[in-house]
Amino acid sequence: MITVTALHYSADFPYDNRPGPVATRRQLHSARAVHSIIDEDLRVSTHKSIIKTLGRQYTDAAQFFVELVVNSWMWGEATKVEVKIADSGSQIEYEEWGRGMDLDGLRDFLTKGKTTGEGFSPKYKRPIRESYGMGSLAWLTLGRELELQVHKERFDRTIMLTENLIDRHWAPTDQSTWKPLRVIQAPLDHDGLRIKIRSLTKKTDPGEVRRALLARANVLALRGYGPFEVFVNGEAVKPEELRGATLLPVNIATEYGKITGEVLILPISKTRAGISEAGMSVQQKHITCLQHQFFGLDQYRIHGLSRIQGWVNADFLRRLPGGNEFERDSAQWRVFEKAMRGFVRNRVYKFLRQTASRRELRSIQYLNKEIAERLRRSLRRNIEILSRAIIKTKTSSKTSQAVHHVAKKENESG
Repeated sequence: MITVTALHYSADFPYDNRPGPVATRRQLHSARAVHSIIDEDLRVSTHKSIIKTLGRQYTDAAQFFVELVVNSWMWGEATKVEVKIADSGSQIEYEEWGRGMDLDGLRDFLTKGKTTGEGFSPKYKRPIRESYGMGSLAWLTLGRELELQVHKERFDRTIMLTENLIDRHWAPTDQSTWKPLRVIQAPLDHDGLRIKIRSLTKKTDPGEVRRALLARANVLALRGYGPFEVFVNGEAVKPEELRGATLLPVNIATEYGKITGEVLILPISKTRAGISEAGMSVQQKHITCLQHQFFGLDQYRIHGLSRIQGWVNADFLRRLPGGNEFERDSAQWRVFEKAMRGFVRNRVYKFLRQTASRRELRSIQYLNKEIAERLRRSLRRNIEILSRAIIKTKTSSKTSQAVHHVAKKENESG
């Protein structure tokens, strides 16, 4: 249908040369799409290089072992983990004694980007966090070849993944999968898994792995979730028992849930040289995501920051997909941060000030005692010197008087 606009002309038409309104035509189609169809000429695909990019997300090799240990505790319900790092640098071996995997479990393990739900493990009721399955690619951070063997009851399967397989066996039809190699070998003698990483591209120090596990894997210190022990090259990894440390428990109720944890204030004898390793770890489902947090305590001019250690756990916090950061612009984080700043100000800062005052008072008392003792010793020495001088003076005067008396008598007799 065509709409014609009526035009109004002035009395002196056609002599008026001013332009009048132009007739308009209504659009045949609406600006909004009427319907949509699948575009058969285009599609969204995944390039194989994204697997390598995701696999190299950890710049710190020790973080790979932290993720493995935490996943063994959480998903595998492991009771024991052994890490073996060869001195020659030829391979790294990781073995877990847990519930293991069947074929469906192995398929889920190899599915990347699939979000898993939260909850609790069936046997030990260990808290399970939301996961995206990306951490299992982190072996590409350490080497080019992975051998994975899983065992559960009568099921046992060994597969091999390499960088070359990603390039050679990437499925050209869907651009999203590649096939591993199946290896035939003797089965494991226990439920669990064994991982071997070869063709290493990074040197891994066993000492750094132990320190990273103690600092970031808080599951080593948890009690009440069944047995769990970790060994690195045959040496047990156990949290240090800090005698003389002051423990400040954290138990804060918020509108989103509870914040629990422990803040340790180390004794002066355990004080570190700097604050790079101090601070609190922030966890979700008892999995460390942030480290070295002070929640405003570092803004106060006070000594003792290097003595602060501990962890706080808030299950309601939202993690970013990478797993090493939270959504800091969320309402949950703002509530959490406000609560922790209040706790730090009212409990930790107050304790540090009180201990600093007591320490200064003790120092002043010690200095006063030291000064008084030095004065006593000085006076004692001075008194002895004065006494000897007085005695010497008296003795010399008596001697001179006796000599004068004898001389006088001799003069009188003479």
